[in-house]
Amino acid sequence: MAIYQVYLMGHSHPLSLDLPYRDLGDLMTEASRTKFLAGHMPMADDHGVCRGVMVATGRIQCVIEAD
Repeated sequence: MAIYQVYLMGHSHPLSLDLPYRDLGDLMTEASRTKFLAGHMPMADDHGVCRGVMVATGRIQCVIEAD
């Protein structure tokens, strides 16, 4: 898993997501095959939980590898 900054249509700030892809090539391949990418928020909320996230691939404008 790696942390990515994901810019979505209609949002001015990126989401920081922990996604189960080794690199941008793997992420790009999976995004071209599926309608959604599933992962987790890398930072825990007030209750110590890293929330699960599902992002529609059609809304992704740009992805930057964060780590």
